[in-house]
Amino acid sequence: MKIIVTGAAGFIGSYVCRALIWRGDDVVGIDNFNDYYPRKCKEFNLGLTYMASGMNDSHYGGEEMREVFKKIFTYYPGSISEKKGSFKFYEKDIVNSEDIKEIFSEEKPDAVIHLAAMAGVPYSVQNPRLYTQVNVDGTVNLLYSCKENMVNKFVFGSSSSVYGNREDRKVTEEDDVTKAVSPYGATKVAGEVICHSFSSVYGISIIINRIFGPIYGPLQRTYGMFMQRAINYTYNDKEISIYGAKGLDSAKDSTYIDDQVDGILKCLDYETKYDVFNIGTSDPQKIRLWIEEIEKSMNKKVKYKVTESDRGDVSSSADISKAKKVLKYSPRMKLPEGVRRQVEIFNLMPEWYKTLREV
Repeated sequence: MKIIVTGAAGFIGSYVCRALIWRGDDVVGIDNFNDYYPRKCKEFNLGLTYMASGMNDSHYGGEEMREVFKKIFTYYPGSISEKKGSFKFYEKDIVNSEDIKEIFSEEKPDAVIHLAAMAGVPYSVQNPRLYTQVNVDGTVNLLYSCKENMVNKFVFGSSSSVYGNREDRKVTEEDDVTKAVSPYGATKVAGEVICHSFSSVYGISIIINRIFGPIYGPLQRTYGMFMQRAINYTYNDKEISIYGAKGLDSAKDSTYIDDQVDGILKCLDYETKYDVFNIGTSDPQKIRLWIEEIEKSMNKKVKYKVTESDRGDVSSSADISKAKKVLKYSPRMKLPEGVRRQVEIFNLMPEWYKTLREV
């Protein structure tokens, strides 16, 4: 298949691109390099994807990323097909409908995996209009181009934030999602509703993946993510603030990147008119456990202080029984090994990455 992946230079998107390429699909990536976090980090992700496709890309990192690529490659023994897919990239913005129209007309994709979005709850509280422009208007542009070009498969990367704050129990796909408590969560709800309308009216096969994060693992997004910040701050002898409402006992249903990618690909391969799946671990881990594993992997104490929670911050845990039954989805990564890999790749990264100040 030829698949358009939006957000292709981001953390999740770049992993999805590589997984598709390694299983033999042709990938068309779209990303606008939004400055939510440094462009150089996204270029590094993109360079790894070029390498995964067999292209010797030098203008996105070259030699400094070869050791990183070789190490990441060892995490996937036996899972890479002999015939790799191709990779083509467009630096474009999904908000620009004319650009999106041209890409679809040129590439004629078979499917779309839509992961491009303004992410992060706190930033959405400060910039709600930007979030509606990207997460709502951008999604409409993509869906409309699918309709115009007879693209009949669309996977939408939604979020656990649609559930609001549900710390009291695990949430199912049947739970009410009209009570989002952040602009970010609200835009993801809107995206789901728009997807349902396009499926009903135009017959597009649409699968909603409610991503339960934060998603962690090697090369995790370098801004606004606890794990990446804790590793960076520990390396640089800085003190990290713990924002969860319950301090060190705060827990979120974080998912390792490979498990989330597996869920996304299973959504892509699932044949249906419209469906929704929770993709997470159903096993929230307390922040104190994350800190313990970081200290073990880095052989260094994490300096921290506990402070108030962020406005709009929510916690919920996924009931993934539907995904297990229907998609045969089953998360495999255990916390100690996932943290170890993230630290291992961090230590292989160039100094500019390890000393980033805004994380």
